[in-house]
Amino acid sequence: MLRQLFPIIFVFGVFFGACNQVSTDSESNTETPDDPDSEWLIPSDEIVDGGPGKDGIPSVDDPQFAPVSEINYIQDDRLVIGLKVGNEVRAYPHQILDWHEIINDEIGDTYFSVIYCPLTGTGIVLDRVIEDEVTEFGVSGLLFRNNLIAYDRKTDTHYSQMQLRGVKGPLKGETLDSSFSTVQTTWKTWKAMYPESKVVTKETGFGRFYNGYAYGESYLTDEDYILFPVKHENDRLPGKTVVHAFLPEDVTGNPGDELDVRVFAKNEMSEEISVLNEDYAGNHIVAAGSQTHGFVVSFRRELSDGTIPDFESIQDELPVIMTDAEGNKWNIFGEAISGPREGETLTPTKSYDGYWFAIADMFPNACVYPSTGCKGYVDR
Repeated sequence: MLRQLFPIIFVFGVFFGACNQVSTDSESNTETPDDPDSEWLIPSDEIVDGGPGKDGIPSVDDPQFAPVSEINYIQDDRLVIGLKVGNEVRAYPHQILDWHEIINDEIGDTYFSVIYCPLTGTGIVLDRVIEDEVTEFGVSGLLFRNNLIAYDRKTDTHYSQMQLRGVKGPLKGETLDSSFSTVQTTWKTWKAMYPESKVVTKETGFGRFYNGYAYGESYLTDEDYILFPVKHENDRLPGKTVVHAFLPEDVTGNPGDELDVRVFAKNEMSEEISVLNEDYAGNHIVAAGSQTHGFVVSFRRELSDGTIPDFESIQDELPVIMTDAEGNKWNIFGEAISGPREGETLTPTKSYDGYWFAIADMFPNACVYPSTGCKGYVDR
């Protein structure tokens, strides 16, 4: 009984700690998932009040950066979300995102939010220009199937992070722009690939134990440590297996029931870099990853002239990960860095990493590679 109660006690301690450091108005910051006038696009009876209230988990709106060489708080096996915009490369550590969930940032005239849900392990980067106006995303304090519901501070539309769409408010049903080149990997791999990159520091303006884990280290691997009910269970993989999920369609209608998601398990990739050329649900994609280096990325294979090549892996040249029949070399962000197509960039898929239990719960049709029984699978 004590083991069952500990996660709830712990998470409330985290939430209340966040609330104590953020000035909130109890009336203006209270969400009511069962409000009959709210018109949720998702089942309102599955929306859970996580406890902290709106902005009780504070976003980081003025992130500070330092070069890799000056960062000493990240352990080699901890994860970061890497982003490349133009020539700028930045890393956003889970150790910051665990406690804040959202970092609002900009590079030049590109405005974006890094949004991470520690309960589902899902991290995405979204365009924060809403209706032609730069805004910020914040944490609503609500969850749907253990997953973060964010909101934008311009329209107050609420968004399912994993479904990548508005689920309540003026932009309900609108798909979010997640077309950024990103990768989630270990700090060890990241600093080896991009030693000159910038990294978010602990200077967030808030006092948190950034060397630790918001929900305890055991949350990453303990299959029984899930805070809120799981509606759709699937034992194809252990629940806390980290997978890379590819969403092949626009997330309209009811994607939780209809979307055919393709999943690549990180721990089922080879130790060396491997490349998988896939035709799935009408999409030509390539997934590349390595168990040793702790990453999986995926791109659409169609090139600018309509060519659909097959890719092959390249070893020991990170961040270069693959080549094609023309002799082009492509890096982990899908950029051709040499060859006749140098300067071209592959289109990122609509995808992200997360825990298998969460992917399977949000998308019951999710199918794990290499099963040929998946709906939409084409035998190559």
